[in-house]
Amino acid sequence: MFWSSVGRDFYVIGILLIIVLIMTLFIYLKTKKKLLSFFSFSFLANLVFWSNAGAKVFSVYNLKWFIKFTLWYWPYINLALFALLIIIFFKNKYAKK
Repeated sequence: MFWSSVGRDFYVIGILLIIVLIMTLFIYLKTKKKLLSFFSFSFLANLVFWSNAGAKVFSVYNLKWFIKFTLWYWPYINLALFALLIIIFFKNKYAKK
């Protein structure tokens, strides 16, 4: 999608995933919350693959199932993780001490 080259698509996806990993490690080191950092990684990685869904790399290597997973199932997983984060937040906020 970026330059219509399979090698460049792999390169861009790899660089973006490394940036996402660094960001989530920073979030974990600042907050010490595993679920928040896992959700952040999942959401941002989904954005990386979603933005690159039309890339030639997925058709060359026959990874159409991964695009289907990225577009149709992964957002629901992220939504469930977000709901779990909200539930835990309110559970901890109103817990009796």
